[in-house]
Amino acid sequence: MSSFFTKKIFFILCAFSCFCAGAQVNFSASVSPRNAGKDEYITLKLTVANGSNIQQITPPSLKDFSVVSGPNQETEMNSVNGVTKHFVSLSYILLPNKTGTIILGSATAVADGKTYKSSPVEVTVSNKRSSRGAQPNNLSSLLQIPLSAFDAYKAPRRVTPFDDYVLHEGENIPEKVSRNMHLKLETDKTSCYVGEPLLATYKLYSRLQSESNVSQNPSFSGFSVVDMMKPGDPVISETGMLNGRDYNVYTIRKAQLYPLQAGPAQLEVASLENKISFLKSTLYSDDIVTENVTLTSKPATIQVKPLPDAGKPANFTGAVGRFDISAALEKNNFTTDETGKLLVTITGRGNLHLLTPPSIIWPAGFEAFDSKLTDNTDNTTVPLSGSKTFEIPFALQQKGSYKTPPVNFSYFDPALSAYKTVTAPGIAFRVVQGSSTGINKFITKGKKENDSTGTNSGLIFMLLACIACAGAIYALRKNKKEPVPAKISESENIPAMPGETITSPEDNRASGPFQTNPLSRTEECLQSENCTEFYAVLNAEMKHFLARRFAIPEAMLTCKGLSAAMDKAGVDNNVSLQTHELLQDIHQQLYMPYEHSEKLKEMYVRARAIVEMPCMQNV
Repeated sequence: MSSFFTKKIFFILCAFSCFCAGAQVNFSASVSPRNAGKDEYITLKLTVANGSNIQQITPPSLKDFSVVSGPNQETEMNSVNGVTKHFVSLSYILLPNKTGTIILGSATAVADGKTYKSSPVEVTVSNKRSSRGAQPNNLSSLLQIPLSAFDAYKAPRRVTPFDDYVLHEGENIPEKVSRNMHLKLETDKTSCYVGEPLLATYKLYSRLQSESNVSQNPSFSGFSVVDMMKPGDPVISETGMLNGRDYNVYTIRKAQLYPLQAGPAQLEVASLENKISFLKSTLYSDDIVTENVTLTSKPATIQVKPLPDAGKPANFTGAVGRFDISAALEKNNFTTDETGKLLVTITGRGNLHLLTPPSIIWPAGFEAFDSKLTDNTDNTTVPLSGSKTFEIPFALQQKGSYKTPPVNFSYFDPALSAYKTVTAPGIAFRVVQGSSTGINKFITKGKKENDSTGTNSGLIFMLLACIACAGAIYALRKNKKEPVPAKISESENIPAMPGETITSPEDNRASGPFQTNPLSRTEECLQSENCTEFYAVLNAEMKHFLARRFAIPEAMLTCKGLSAAMDKAGVDNNVSLQTHELLQDIHQQLYMPYEHSEKLKEMYVRARAIVEMPCMQNV
C-alpha cells in the first residue's frame, strides 16, 4: 500500500469518525399549530438533543407575537459509559399580533463549543376566531356586555348583581373605574427557601361591565414555573370581598413558583386592557359610554432564603419538600444474556419536576445503562405531589447470587428547616449462565432497549470508524518506519481555550502550578456590563481546568469520573465536595435569564478559590 493511499484512507476515515460523533447533536425549532386563528395560542419549542455541554439557547425575534408564557424549560440528562449528554427544550406560548404569514427566523444554540442554527418556521394566522372556547388571556366571554344588549327603554342585561355600570350625573369616569376595578397579585407567602414553592395568583376584582384582555404577562425570571391554568382552560370566576366591598373576581393567571436562587426576588406586574361600558341616563334618552382603561398590578418582592450549608449531605442535589424512596426489581432471576431492571421510585410533595435520578454507587462487575423516567405528578396540588419512577437497566457477566446497592436520597424539609436522608435497601437476586458471554452484548442490548434517541447505529458506525482509523495509523507508521508510541496523550482530546497552549499531563507535572489564570475569560465577562454569557463561560473554563488538572477528556468529565480522579490524586474530600457543589450551582444557572448581580461575583470567587488551592495546582 502506497504512503499516499494510506494517508488518504486515514484522513477519510477520521473525518467520517468525526462526522458520526458530531451528528449526534441536533437543534430544532417547531411550532404548533402551523395554521391558527388571530385569537389562538401558538407553541414554539426549541430543542437541543444529545449535546454534552449545552451552553446557550437564543430564540428568534418574537416581535410579531405577545409572549403569554415562557421560556418554560425542560431538561434531561443521560449518562452512558461515562459520557454524559443533555437534552434541553425551551417552549414559548405565543399570541399573534397580526394576521397573514409570519416567519420566525432561525434560533441559535451553543452546544459542545459549536453554534447551531435551527431552520426558520412559518405560521399562517387568519382572521377566523378560534373555536376552542375561552382563552386564559381573553376574558370577553365572561366580562363582555355586547352593545346590542343595551336597549333605550330597558335596563341592560347584567352579568353581575351590581349597578355600578350606571353613570349618574356629575360622576367622574376615571374615579368610578378606580373605585370599582382592581388588578391584584396575591401570594400565599412572602418568604421561602430556594426550591420551596409559593403560589402567585393574578386576579381582577370588578363591579363594572367590560371586555378585558391581557396586554402584559409576567415571565417570572429566576423561578421554575408550573402554570396551574393552561391555554384553553376557562377563566375562573367567583365572588369575593376587597376592602369591605363585594366584587366579581376573575383569576387571570395562577402559577406555582419554585425559586432557583437566594435573595430578594421580584414578581413582575401584569397589565389588562379594558373596554368598559357605562349607561348614562339623560332627560330624553339613555346613552352608552365606553372608556378604555389599562389596569396594572403592583409588583411583589419575595425574600428567598438560601438552603443552609450546615448538615447538607454530600449526595444532596436540590430536592425540597417531603419525600420517600423505594426500590424493586422487575424480576429477581435472569441470565447473563439479559439486563436486570432496578425500579427506583421517589414519592412525596415538593419540587418533583426538578428531581433527577439518584446517584447509585454500583459494585464492581455491574454495568448500568440510561434510566427511563415514568412521571406521575399532580400539577393541581401545591406543592406538586405524586411520584417519579426511574427504571435503571444493568447487566452482569458472571453468574451467581448478588444484591443491588442501597439507594440513598437526600432532601431538605422546609417545614423543619433540616435535611433528611431516606434509603431504599438492596435487593437480593440471582443470575444464571446464558447462552453467550461478553459485556459488549450487554451494552448493545441495553442501548437498544433504553436509548430514547434511537442512535445505537451511530455508535456502531463510530466504533467501526475508530477500528479503521487504528488500522490506517498502523499502516502509515509502518510505511514511515517510525516507532509507535505507547499511548496518545489524553490532552489531545481537550480543545485549547483562546490564547492558551495545551500541555500533556507529563508537562503539567514538570511545570507545577498553572502559569495563567484558567478563569481569565470569566473574569473579563464579570467586569463587562454587556457580557450575558457569564455562566456559560465559567462552566466551560472550570471543566477545561479540571480536565487538564486530572487528565480527563472533557467528554468524560462526569460526576463519578471526577470524584474518582480527585480521590486518586489525594484531593481532600472537602475540596471535592466544594467542586461538585460549584459545578451543580453553575449548571442550575445556565438556562436562567441573565442578571448582572452580586451572585456572579460570588460564583467567580468560589471558582477562583478552588482553582488556586495547592492541591488543585500540583499534579
